[in-house]
Amino acid sequence: MKAFEITDPQKDKLDFDLHDDVIFFMNNDPEFYRQSYFPVQHKFHSICEAGREINPKSLRSVVKRAYESYKSKFPMPQLKEKLEETDLDEICEKLYRQEIDYVDQQKQREH
Repeated sequence: MKAFEITDPQKDKLDFDLHDDVIFFMNNDPEFYRQSYFPVQHKFHSICEAGREINPKSLRSVVKRAYESYKSKFPMPQLKEKLEETDLDEICEKLYRQEIDYVDQQKQREH
């Protein structure tokens, strides 16, 4: 082992964007998508179509479940036990934006 391997602060850093990876997992893991994300996604779309507002933080519980499932399927020592609040909020915001964009595209197709 080399000295820099012991003291390198980069060793605990992920070499990918965790936020994007968790969202990709939510959309593409068949079990998680079917059991957890699709029902939330369907409700989100229904609320938007009814013209009501949704807070991105309403996605927190499904994102927390996704992270737990993600960690169990892809165990890595760099992953923390729980998502930090800033990471959780950023993932919720990205996911919210993704779903709002989808709803907007559907509205444009209808007109």
